[in-house]
Amino acid sequence: MLVSIIIPVYRSRKYIEKCVRSLLDQTYKNLEIIIVDDCGKDGSIDVIKRVLIEYPDMAAKVRFIYHEFNKGCAAARRDGMKEATGKYILQVDSDDYVAPTMVEKMVAKAQEDDADMVVCNYYYTTNDRRSLVEVNVPSDNIEFASKVLQGYIHAGAWNKMMRRSILKEHNIYPVAGINMGDDMTILMQALFFMDKISYVDDAFYYYNISGNERLSRSIYPMVNDIRLINLFSEFFEKNNIQEKEVDHAFGLFKIGRLSRNLLFNDLDEVNRNRDVYDVSKPSQVFAHKRLPLHYKLVAFFYLKNFMPGVKLLRRLIRFKKNRNVQ
Repeated sequence: MLVSIIIPVYRSRKYIEKCVRSLLDQTYKNLEIIIVDDCGKDGSIDVIKRVLIEYPDMAAKVRFIYHEFNKGCAAARRDGMKEATGKYILQVDSDDYVAPTMVEKMVAKAQEDDADMVVCNYYYTTNDRRSLVEVNVPSDNIEFASKVLQGYIHAGAWNKMMRRSILKEHNIYPVAGINMGDDMTILMQALFFMDKISYVDDAFYYYNISGNERLSRSIYPMVNDIRLINLFSEFFEKNNIQEKEVDHAFGLFKIGRLSRNLLFNDLDEVNRNRDVYDVSKPSQVFAHKRLPLHYKLVAFFYLKNFMPGVKLLRRLIRFKKNRNVQ
């Protein structure tokens, strides 16, 4: 059974060798590895090609897609997925790495259960430590989607091997321009077309949270959130998804995005897009158990039209950030 592994590459020179070696060293060999060069021009692709010389038996399994200009992570991931031919697709970020038995163990589980998706545990890693994250996989897809929207399950596609035919049949690909949460656009749509989701109680993926690369990606432009919310709204409406659990979770998701934009982005722009967030009851913000208190308060003040409270919290956050820098 062929498995396609997609790796978007953009300015990953510092980490790419470890990433690629971890894939070439897989105990499962029926692979195609699709590397999308998103025009980073830092020599990452040269590093990969030097590593491939050491793996003559695996080199033929590696394909490159070259972008003429930087299109962003979502477009790179999309282009790789559309070129894939495997029965299953696995996503790997270029600054992460995986355990050598990852594909073998996940394929075995997929075959055993005839699963549409197989989920595994993962580690958050830095240069000198790692912490295990165990995924509590829900028994049904509605609960799974709700937990993703509320942040109880990471939306990343990198610890989830998905059946390619489902993605292709329903045209589920990242949307160019949604570069923060592009994984989430895949997962949230695919979940509603899956019959069987399986879980392997092992940690195979090493998610690197160190360095400026990941830190810079944690700053979300507001337009990204707006596109993401609109995408999900249209998807739920088109597919007549009306479960109360999903609707409630989606409301909390929007509150989370609203509060972050209120604290860190332009208030005039938030006001121009107020209808996107569509929160009818200000008190709903306190149902979001994953949000810090100051996030809840700024959203509550805003929805109650108490702008002095919003501005005070913004000043306090900036004051705290400046003190931390000093």
